[in-house]
Amino acid sequence: MAESKTFRFGDDKLAVSLTRHDDHLTIHLEDRAAGKRWGNAESSAPGATKLLALEIHNKMEDRLERFEKFRVDAVEVSEAAAHVTVSDGFRRIAVGFQLRVEKGELAIRLQPAEVYEHQSQLYRVFFVDFLPGLMKAGPDGELLLPLNTGVICKPANKPKAADAFLIYGEQSRWELLPTLPLAAAQTPAGGLVVLATRSPAEAQCRVATDGKGSGHVGFAMHLRSTWIDKVEYDIREFRYVPIAPKADLSVAAGKRLRRHVMEDHGKPTLRQRVAESPELAYTLDAYIMKLFYGIQRQGIMMYGNDDRGDVRFQNVMTFAEAGANLQRLHAAGVDKIYTQSVGWNPRGHDGAWPTAFPIDERLGGEAGFRELLALGKRLDYRMTVHDNHNNMYEASPDFDADVVLHDIHGQPDAKGFWGGGTTYITWVLAVGEEKLRKRMQQVKAMGLTGTYYVDAMGNPLYQNYHPRHRGTRSDYARGINLILRLGKELYGSVGTECGFLYNSLIPDVVNTPGAEWHLRMCKPEWPVTALVDRRTPVWQLAMHGLVVNESHGDSWGSTMSSVLMGDHPRTEWSARPGVMPVLDDPYIARIKAVYDIAIKRFGRHQLLEMTDFRQVAEKVQQTTFEDGTTVVADFAKEELSVNGKPVERPEALKSKK
Repeated sequence: MAESKTFRFGDDKLAVSLTRHDDHLTIHLEDRAAGKRWGNAESSAPGATKLLALEIHNKMEDRLERFEKFRVDAVEVSEAAAHVTVSDGFRRIAVGFQLRVEKGELAIRLQPAEVYEHQSQLYRVFFVDFLPGLMKAGPDGELLLPLNTGVICKPANKPKAADAFLIYGEQSRWELLPTLPLAAAQTPAGGLVVLATRSPAEAQCRVATDGKGSGHVGFAMHLRSTWIDKVEYDIREFRYVPIAPKADLSVAAGKRLRRHVMEDHGKPTLRQRVAESPELAYTLDAYIMKLFYGIQRQGIMMYGNDDRGDVRFQNVMTFAEAGANLQRLHAAGVDKIYTQSVGWNPRGHDGAWPTAFPIDERLGGEAGFRELLALGKRLDYRMTVHDNHNNMYEASPDFDADVVLHDIHGQPDAKGFWGGGTTYITWVLAVGEEKLRKRMQQVKAMGLTGTYYVDAMGNPLYQNYHPRHRGTRSDYARGINLILRLGKELYGSVGTECGFLYNSLIPDVVNTPGAEWHLRMCKPEWPVTALVDRRTPVWQLAMHGLVVNESHGDSWGSTMSSVLMGDHPRTEWSARPGVMPVLDDPYIARIKAVYDIAIKRFGRHQLLEMTDFRQVAEKVQQTTFEDGTTVVADFAKEELSVNGKPVERPEALKSKK
């Protein structure tokens, strides 16, 4: 047995020790500022952390096998970096990667060009699991999971459990909503954040608790989920970032993510965007409203109606009725409104996408819609549509099976049953930029103004198994971002549905990055469900002041939340019941009350970075913004204060919590 050898590299903030043994490598990190040590480079020492494990699919046994022992072919070390190559001679697999310390952070980088599979007909690499078990927390610590806006797990009271999920989601467990490319562990002595800075769509979060008060979290690099998956060829990179002792876990993780978004992706602040986009400037001062017209009652869009099985078109508002309601809102003093018309297209909401014309005559046709847009212009309202380039229905004359997502069997893959019928997902890269731009221009030419809203953009990521248009999860994300980029170029500003980070980098407005109801829908049999203690606003701490986050509801509670989080109010209405709330006089009074408080009085908060968040008590939360403004919301007592001064609850909001 050869003697082990330790290699050391790093900088003045972070020291790395890498020990080479006969059949594996171990690692030790030291945060020099805090004196916190992670792992142990001595293979025989308690808590020794292996540098990596390989998960290889063995086709002979048709199973995934995990290997923590392999041949160490090379360890090449310089002052601040190391390049490592490991291999398995029997399976003829080799993997090379780099470790580098930069500004007190450890970066691990793997390029698929360094993954060799010389017997690929029998053995293929599915995952490379780096630093497994390194990021630990005991009974006095916390784990941060990238679900929803962020989830805190306290290992102290958790059962023994283990789970894994891909960043940005998988359809089989869409409710988890892993919006963030990071995870973290914090202890009284300090902690670590792991952040996927390259190819985050190809990262998998792994979490486990031992049932004895401890747990760990980490990331693995994903190459494949099935034997035939196309491998994303872009570089993968994880960064491990020390957290100071006693630092708030959510704030530390959120601020490191914010740096990544601004420095690595170049996302501007809302203040910068307002200076270049009159459309966004108006949106920031306006109440966002979805005007809902018509829908085919079938599938998920039945909204609890009878199950007779017949498909019925329900008209809940004509364009003329919408215009009359906008005039009522204007007369009530809601002087700035940005509308998104929903169900304006053939057959209503979802209807016959991607076909947009002719506009449904049952609602007033194109002439009636143009009259509505002209009225909005006279009222100084900005009016766009709820558009969709991602879903496709067979009823559409533009349906093209060649450009939709295909399943593992090479067949068009149905992914839902909505108002238009069976839903297929468009593989945007197969449609192409020219065709997308032409369709957007045709819709805009009716006279649309304001931030363009694109629906159905918050899906989990998919692989495409089409025989010609095969693609990776990262390719799917590229297609979504192509739609958003074109919409932003054409309209001057763009908004979208869901706040997965991959589709929050381009838009100015996001409908939701996750809500309590998503977590409540997580199934109890999923191991990770038992590990959730509470939501925490890591997403907001990273993205506030970079993107507008919509707030749903017209109650006092939702108004308190809007002011607390610096969110932007949004509502939706129709003229007749059955789908959305009817815009009656009490509803208008509530809208005006929310408008006066959340937009006119405290709307400035949405331009500011959120610098701190605290859970003061079970139902009491506090936020701080970059100008020093502090907001406290006591949801138990239904009390709101800004800089210590109470905000009075309007009379119109006293009848609705």
